[in-house]
Amino acid sequence: MKRFVKMFFPMLAIVVFCSLSASAEMVPCAQCGMGADLSSKFTSRIVQAKQTLHFCDIGDLFAYLKTNPAAAAEAQVKDFKSGEWINAQQASYVQSAKKFQTPMGWGIAAFKTKPEIAEFGNALDFNGMMKSLK
Repeated sequence: MKRFVKMFFPMLAIVVFCSLSASAEMVPCAQCGMGADLSSKFTSRIVQAKQTLHFCDIGDLFAYLKTNPAAAAEAQVKDFKSGEWINAQQASYVQSAKKFQTPMGWGIAAFKTKPEIAEFGNALDFNGMMKSLK
C-alpha cells in the first residue's frame, strides 16, 4: 500500500500537468507556420472581415506587415502587462531578447501605455518598430 501511495501522487501530478499544458489553444502562425499559442502575451493577430491571421511572435507580425502593409489597420497585439488585445498601431514596443523570451526569438513585447515600459527599456512606436526590423 505504501508503494502505491508513493507512486500515485507523482503520477497524478504528471497527469494534471499534461492536461494543463495541453489546454493551450494552438493555431498555425500565418508567417512561419509554427503553432501560435493564443494564451501567450507575445501572440498577435490581424482581424479581417472573413478571417483572422494569427502570429506566434510579434516579430512575425511585423515581418508579415513588411510585405502586406495594408493589413496594419487590423493588426492587434497583446499588452505585456494585462494580456489584453490592443491595436498594434497604438501600442508601444520594447525589443530586448534578454528580457523577453519570445517563441521566434524576436524579443519584442507590446505595451498599452508608455509608462509601463520604463522598467524594460526604450519605447518604440509602431512605425519605429517597423523601421527597426530588417
